[in-house]
Amino acid sequence: MSIIGIAISAYLTFIRYTSTPVACPDTGIINCGTVLSSQYSTIFGVPNAVLGIVFFAIEIIFIYKYFGREQMLLLNGVGLAFVLYFISTEYVLKAICVYCTAVHLCVIGLLAISLKYQDKVTS
Repeated sequence: MSIIGIAISAYLTFIRYTSTPVACPDTGIINCGTVLSSQYSTIFGVPNAVLGIVFFAIEIIFIYKYFGREQMLLLNGVGLAFVLYFISTEYVLKAICVYCTAVHLCVIGLLAISLKYQDKVTS
């Protein structure tokens, strides 16, 4: 899930910094361009896709090796809070980004995995 999340986030980061057109419909409710170019596409000036790369990199590099159960659940809980925020911004924009939705599913999947296997992770 983290590798998929990094791949999608890297693609969206590439799109942002190269002004390459995103491979996504641009009419109707499915409109990645609207979401990715909106005022909600950054937090404190940092593109959300870059934050996604950082989040998933932390999952891969640190969580399973260095952190315990509580830290894993906390990180994934924070990830879920961001997902809920991002979904609410798509609602406000009346547009859905399919790439963003895929990243949201990765975060939710990671939370589900950390909940399911929390007893198998040791501090």
